Amino acid sequence: MMPLAMAREGETVLVQFVDCGKELKRRLCDLGLYDNTKIKIVKNDISGPIVITVKDSKLVIGRGQANKILVGEPKE
Repeated sequence: MMPLAMAREGETVLVQFVDCGKELKRRLCDLGLYDNTKIKIVKNDISGPIVITVKDSKLVIGRGQANKILVGEPKE
């Protein structure tokens, strides 16, 4: 497992755990980011927000939030 902020552009990962408080967890769930969700990294520069694709929708996640989302390789 690694934080979403460390994933590379073009990589598809699986959300494994969201390590945050109730409010942020609810917001991320409303956006479709919850455990066992596949996401694709569209843009991840050295600094600034991360652009991801979740279920045909593009989302922009701040680096602080991305560090609280733990991801791993998707299961086949």
